[in-house]
Amino acid sequence: MSLNTYRAQVAVSLSTVDGVTGYARRPKATPVGAAWPLLASLDRGPGFTFAASWRVRVMLPQDEGAASDWIDGHATALAEALEPVGFVDRIEPVIIATSGGDQLALEITLRSE
Repeated sequence: MSLNTYRAQVAVSLSTVDGVTGYARRPKATPVGAAWPLLASLDRGPGFTFAASWRVRVMLPQDEGAASDWIDGHATALAEALEPVGFVDRIEPVIIATSGGDQLALEITLRSE
């Protein structure tokens, strides 16, 4: 499967979660719930094939309390939505530095299978 096809599948899976809109690539506007995959690495395995690891970014409310509540209400649903397309290794809050200032987000580490 191509990386672009996989990105599209991740976007569709993310969009099944209430309050989340999945994109194959980072959208220009990133409101709360905007989510997209970023290729993290291609690791060579048996038979000289490559397995992809991904970082899925999900934008959070910019108030820390609201972000914590959002995570509490969505983390499990996000992991379950991604199960058909890969294995979720980790979910962690992160800060993304942008030209407009720091933004709170979730970063989900996902391995394609």
